[in-house]
Amino acid sequence: MLLSRGPSILRNIYELNGRKQTGVNLQQIRKCWAYRTVTEPKRNWKIIAECVGGMVWWWIFWNAWHDYEHITGHFPEIRPIEWSDEELGIPPDD
Repeated sequence: MLLSRGPSILRNIYELNGRKQTGVNLQQIRKCWAYRTVTEPKRNWKIIAECVGGMVWWWIFWNAWHDYEHITGHFPEIRPIEWSDEELGIPPDD
């Protein structure tokens, strides 16, 4: 199968390499308002956004450190020393 398609594949590769590669112009020509253009935010809005983001991450880490039961769950502490022989499966002494 590869031998039957080989000449056509090589011909296509040869033709593609012979063509002049053209680039795409990514610069906008229009200088007017266009949909989906983004303006640069003002400096004070950047500072406010960084401060609010910092407070949010502080709140997340503070609560993760001090209220870790939200992550690990509210389970009683396991104390095997308080278990009875019956709970441990030890037969009674006769």
